[in-house]
Amino acid sequence: MRYLVAVLVLLALVGACGSSDESKSSPTPAGSTPASTARGSPASSAMPDSSSAIPLAHLRVTPSKDGRISGHLYIAMGDSLSAGVGASGFDPKKGFVGLVHDALPPDFALLNLGVAGYDSRELIEKGELERATSEIKDRNGDANPDNDVRAVTLEIGGNDLLDIFFNFVLPGRCPSVAEGLQKPECVAQLRNALDLYEPNLDKILTTLQQADPQLNIFLMTLYNPFSGGSPPLDELGEFSLEGRADTPFPEGLQDIIRRQAQVHGVHLVEVYPLFEGKAHEYIAGDTIHPNDTGYRVMADAVIAEMRAAGVIE
Repeated sequence: MRYLVAVLVLLALVGACGSSDESKSSPTPAGSTPASTARGSPASSAMPDSSSAIPLAHLRVTPSKDGRISGHLYIAMGDSLSAGVGASGFDPKKGFVGLVHDALPPDFALLNLGVAGYDSRELIEKGELERATSEIKDRNGDANPDNDVRAVTLEIGGNDLLDIFFNFVLPGRCPSVAEGLQKPECVAQLRNALDLYEPNLDKILTTLQQADPQLNIFLMTLYNPFSGGSPPLDELGEFSLEGRADTPFPEGLQDIIRRQAQVHGVHLVEVYPLFEGKAHEYIAGDTIHPNDTGYRVMADAVIAEMRAAGVIE
């Protein structure tokens, strides 16, 4: 059922990635133990979350004797994309996070805090941001450089527009871009969603940088899963992500991401252009998430930025 809801949501409105695979009414409990894994450590099989019929990635690591994950650490933060939804066999190692981890030096452990269904507010409030900053402060603030958090990837935003779908698109009040632009209530709802997203993203980045101002953060743009597919859906995706001149939305979600990357001086990973015209090649059967090829493309973009930053030699 959650797949159907996620597909309908983004077909009708978002045209972005990272749609939820967990019910918005049943999010992952904030107190649940975040999952992590070290290179070479056996990852557990993907197990269904209690609030979802779709298996999610639960990756684990054997801690060092002091109870901490040993070695350098790569932290992944985000939604279903970081969780690897869409990868064949629900294998998180085939998602972009697992592929990036494979490209890092052998001493890197992975803490994957991606939760399918999260929007930017939930990432802040449900505990994942706090867990990430705790690791960063503890590791990067001690006298041992060999256990530092060396890289954080962040992708978030595809789920921030879901309320518009449930309250306005699904009931037919804002059924399309063309009609929605003619209705003040539709314009107001989208404006509100974008206006709330920017301070949330700013807070996430600010909080991470307060934990360590020198932290390597790799902020990813989203992609349009319909690009090169159905023209009407392609238009919806492009409009919501890139905006359109001569409308109340000259900027889309991507512009906010790019602006915040510049404001905070973090590494920007441009995923959007890599997926243009590639709906039939890079998108999984759910029509929203990447397939193995799409995740490989995303991973390669992140890896290239990590090489440029010196995280990978």
